[in-house]
Amino acid sequence: MDLGLKAKNAIIFGASSGLGKAAAHSLASEGCNTTLIARDSEKLKIVSEEILQAHKVSSDFVGADLTKDNDVSSLIAGISDRKYDILINNTGGPPPSNPIDTDNNVLQLFVKSILLNTIRITNSLIPSMIEKNWGRVITITSSGVVQPIDNLSVSNTIRPAVTGFMKTLSNQIAEHGITVNTVMPGRITTERTLEVNTQRAKSLGVSYDEAISISSNEIPIRRYGTPEEFASVLCFLASEKASYINGSNIRVDGGLIRSV
Repeated sequence: MDLGLKAKNAIIFGASSGLGKAAAHSLASEGCNTTLIARDSEKLKIVSEEILQAHKVSSDFVGADLTKDNDVSSLIAGISDRKYDILINNTGGPPPSNPIDTDNNVLQLFVKSILLNTIRITNSLIPSMIEKNWGRVITITSSGVVQPIDNLSVSNTIRPAVTGFMKTLSNQIAEHGITVNTVMPGRITTERTLEVNTQRAKSLGVSYDEAISISSNEIPIRRYGTPEEFASVLCFLASEKASYINGSNIRVDGGLIRSV
């Protein structure tokens, strides 16, 4: 199936590892030129070189920390003249915490990176999409948007706000050929799930492997997903084939969320 992505320009956040890296490879495999964003420039350089060698498309990168307003301002200034077709918003998750012990400084830090600066970046790229009458804004959130996850109180608080903003945006710019969707990963094998399951093993008093087994058995498919499986959904949403999907909050969770 030709997804109609050849020569499209995509900017992918959190692209140095995990879901962002998988998304960058998936889009590049369909012919997209990629700009990779994350804090660690050395890791980004490696991913960019992998993409160049594997997919023969253009790939560049910019190191930026979304918790730092100056980094975000510099980033926006640097990409303002680039005509991106596809934006993949993807920000690192807050550390595990329960509601009673939530640290206000941590909450404020991740409100800035996950919510406020995601909005700033998104709004900076929308005008060029409107000019072209085509665009895709895809934001990776969390299954905690629908079903709050134990010991992830900060994430459970912020991600729904991001979802609300993106849904509102989707209603306002769809007439310009721009679709806006959010995608909720369930339990996908990444460094993030390593962190969460390490904490879960500690709280349950079991080994890490036992925690993974318990967690996997809660998923109807009985296993964790792979970053590549998740990225294939993002790639489809970015494509011409998904032109009538807008304002949706899509689950990629193996059936983990029990509600309809």
